[in-house]
Amino acid sequence: MRKSIPKLKTFEIEVNPDGIAVLALNRPERANALNYELLQDWISSIEWANVAEQVKIVIVTGKGDFFCSGLELPNGPSDMEELKRAAETNINLFRKLVDLLIDFPKLLIAAVNGKAFGFGVTFLPHCDVVYSVSEATFKTPFMQWAFCAEGCSSYLFPKYLGQSIASEMLLMNKTYTAPELAKIGFISRLISKDQLIQETLKEATRITKFSFEAIIKSKELIRKDERVYLHKINKRENDLLLLRMLSEDSHRALSKFMMNHQEKKISKL
Repeated sequence: MRKSIPKLKTFEIEVNPDGIAVLALNRPERANALNYELLQDWISSIEWANVAEQVKIVIVTGKGDFFCSGLELPNGPSDMEELKRAAETNINLFRKLVDLLIDFPKLLIAAVNGKAFGFGVTFLPHCDVVYSVSEATFKTPFMQWAFCAEGCSSYLFPKYLGQSIASEMLLMNKTYTAPELAKIGFISRLISKDQLIQETLKEATRITKFSFEAIIKSKELIRKDERVYLHKINKRENDLLLLRMLSEDSHRALSKFMMNHQEKKISKL
């Protein structure tokens, strides 16, 4: 069914005549950090792209200097009940979004325009192709906050990155550069920042000349067998992530980070 493009506050959507939809995270003033509204908009945009018959290929990118800086951290101290409500809400949204990505049937391309943190990185294995600017960096600081892996990264990172690099990212807080990840095949192509969208659209346009049905069926062959397992991984990760978010050591880690951040801001005055 042909569906009108939704008007979203934190996601910008454009569709060209070839059926290529560009979904852009549009919260650049906050480094495209994931708050409640952006998560809801991301879910809405993927749900729309899934059923809109005019959409053949989806490109996800970000506005500004960041692709996505991951989950937005609280601005200040919160009581336990408030923290629990926020954590449960975010976990439910994360789980729904990842479930949608696991089952997404159309060709999904990431065009990484800048730094990626947290879910900005764990989102990428759900894409069929990843392009990036050379200056992008990739970090999953889950241990820094005493969290745990999310986005099915506990399974997909070892699969696509190898056990050693996956452990460095998920357990050791190591930052990788786009050229490093391109070298091991996690990123297929490096593109200059001023040409990123243009070149990604060029590749996508070339693909629109192929049979849409053949692409859908072939992607299903590639992805289908592990989808059930990925849904189980997604639930398992999110169940643990909720416990970690509400844990004492996570609360201490976040408090320490906010205190250090505040001190740095004061020292610059």
